[in-house]
Amino acid sequence: MKRLVAAVKNIGFMFKYSWNFAKGRYFIAIINIVLDSAQPIFTLLMPKYIIDELTYGRRWNIVGIYIAALVGINLALSGIREFVKYASSESSLKSQWKFSMKHGVICATMDYSKLENSSVKDKVNQAINNTSPVQFIDSTVTGFVTNIIQLAGYTYIIATLHPLVILFILLLIFIASLVTKGREKLGYEYQPIFSKFSRKFNYLLNAMIRFDFGKEVRINKASTWLEKKFANEIDDYMDIFNKSQKGYLRLSIFDSVLELIQTVVMYGYAVYKTIIGNITVGSFSVYLSTVTLFTQGFQDLVNRFISFGYLSKYVDDYKECLDVISPSRSKYVNTDIDIENTEKHEIIFDHVTFKYPNTDRYVLKDISIKIEAGKKLSIVGYNGAGKTTFIKLICRLYEPTEGKIYYNGIDISTIDYDTYMKLLSVVFQDFALFYFTIKDNIVFDDDKGDFALNEAIEKSGLREKIDGLKDGWNTPLSKEFYNNGIEFSGGEGQKLACARAYYKDAPIIIFDEPTASLDAIAESQLYERFNNIIENKTAIYISHRLASVKFCDSVAVFADGEIVEYGTHDELMALDGMYTEMFNKQSQFYVEEN
Repeated sequence: MKRLVAAVKNIGFMFKYSWNFAKGRYFIAIINIVLDSAQPIFTLLMPKYIIDELTYGRRWNIVGIYIAALVGINLALSGIREFVKYASSESSLKSQWKFSMKHGVICATMDYSKLENSSVKDKVNQAINNTSPVQFIDSTVTGFVTNIIQLAGYTYIIATLHPLVILFILLLIFIASLVTKGREKLGYEYQPIFSKFSRKFNYLLNAMIRFDFGKEVRINKASTWLEKKFANEIDDYMDIFNKSQKGYLRLSIFDSVLELIQTVVMYGYAVYKTIIGNITVGSFSVYLSTVTLFTQGFQDLVNRFISFGYLSKYVDDYKECLDVISPSRSKYVNTDIDIENTEKHEIIFDHVTFKYPNTDRYVLKDISIKIEAGKKLSIVGYNGAGKTTFIKLICRLYEPTEGKIYYNGIDISTIDYDTYMKLLSVVFQDFALFYFTIKDNIVFDDDKGDFALNEAIEKSGLREKIDGLKDGWNTPLSKEFYNNGIEFSGGEGQKLACARAYYKDAPIIIFDEPTASLDAIAESQLYERFNNIIENKTAIYISHRLASVKFCDSVAVFADGEIVEYGTHDELMALDGMYTEMFNKQSQFYVEEN
């Protein structure tokens, strides 16, 4: 009873859910129900009159009228069906894309930690594939109502042959429903596995054809390697697929036996009734066709009820998916802050410890540091020291495992997320460029006008490059979709990422090794430009190289997730410790030759 109540609630959820996304499809569904219910009954009955007239009356003019009616009405109904399909195709596409975009937005706003979790991705993929509102309306709702109407007609026809015939068919259908339940159970168990394989196949195929993989694939002759990877995945897939098909095969054989029993019994009984003269030859044809259609229709109805049970499970999965991917920040009380009228912007780490989800290793250990308003902090250390994780916590891509991070004395986890994001201009080492125009990649959805855009381009050092392009900042950053697209070099891409930060003009600037692809001299020059541009903003520089330290008020040296040294450049050099060792090793690269 609890499962039944839950299933009813979940079906109600799908009605409401599908109405929000595709209410126009319900009007189309009504038309399709009428057509799908009327046409089979009409097509079933008309041949009876034609056959009986040919057998007994032989009035050729009447036969012609019957045939003309059969062809004409079927043609008209089919024409209406095609017109409705054509007229509704646009709304169907819009509804489906609206549904897909909703889940895209959900994934784009969920916690970053969940985005890195493959099991979450599989769950999202499964939820999207099995809760389509358009499919629910067009298949589940339309099919269910059509089944009921058709079965009412088939039942009436068969009852005129003998009421016990219906009971016999229902008994076979009940047995067959157990087969269907087993088939649905197999599908539910294997669907998540096949979903994961599907994502892997798409990734491997995209790696072969995508432009941004093109150089690596060709230089390293990776096509053969990818082909082998694909073949290995296919082998693994086929092992599981064959295992699932063996289960389906056993059920299908049993299903075929039941169908054979029904066919033999029904044909025998109908032949007997025809021989003794109880039914005509035309009625014989109608009864056999009706029994077949009734069996199929009732089996479909039973299957739909079973499918409702699994649809309910998919809805449960979908709700769980929404709980999993909904931002954890939503559980906090949002504190409003007035950024425009705030003069100081200070960040404090208070005994912050962090380890990534599903791991046991602590990446940051008991970090306590104050980044004073208007000051510049350089965070240095070798790769893997925890520097980028430190920035991810400031950006709220992850939450501390222990401890708190404060902005002006306020726990950042309690600040409205969108408002907090306005505080930060960040240039990541692994910045992303989108396959749209240069302007799109700088402005996004915050158009402040051409003056601000020009200023950001000037500050980033891209002026000469953009002025040399025929379409200027309207030039696409890829040829993936546009013939006039260009591909930026690594250094140009980093400058564009910096232009985003300048354009956003947030009070806290973070540079997470944005110069990794530059040589030491170019890096030093770029940091000089940074320093002149950011003026009195609070700034954090992350690097395993030391070009930024001469512009900063203080330096924090990270090693193995801890701050092992902290102070000014001179203070750290006087310690003759890790910082001194790093500086002495790297200093030779910052001496520019004549």
